[in-house]
Amino acid sequence: MSDEMLKIYGELLKQINKTYDNYIEQIKRLNNMWSDYKTAVGNVKRNWDVDNILLALRVNELKASIDSIREELDMLKVKKELGLIDEEEYSRSSTELTDTLTKLTSMYEEVKSKIDEIDKGIKEHWFRSMDVTTLTTDQVDGMIKELEDSKTRGEVPDDVYARVKADLELVRRVVQALALIKTESKS
Repeated sequence: MSDEMLKIYGELLKQINKTYDNYIEQIKRLNNMWSDYKTAVGNVKRNWDVDNILLALRVNELKASIDSIREELDMLKVKKELGLIDEEEYSRSSTELTDTLTKLTSMYEEVKSKIDEIDKGIKEHWFRSMDVTTLTTDQVDGMIKELEDSKTRGEVPDDVYARVKADLELVRRVVQALALIKTESKS
């Protein structure tokens, strides 16, 4: 009887070991994928922080052109009211400027929408990859200090610094809130 029990439990142990090995392997793969994901997100975020600044400059140029056309339209009205241009010239110029303004405004809104969508998507991934449940405020403060040191050395442009610092400040607040929740749940 004891030989039979040993045989049965020996088979059970083999099945358990096989299952254990299978899940350990899957956990290792998940850990590798998680590490790769965090690395990829960090790379995308760094690239976006730089590209977003360049895009913002271009968007600001577009916005300035829109504002300039609005001013031109206002000046055109003044010229008409002062009699410096006739109704026909006013109508032709006004129509042309209004059409251009409408098209540029549409482009501006489309571009802003796309930039906001990219920014939101990247931030969602970045926050997920931060694993704020394991971060401490000291670690976040260290990241902020490292960012400030990089800025001091001239390695980070002002615009990138401002964006990344704002993101890290948000992460710090989340980490602080989680720390409070953990403290309260222990009480």
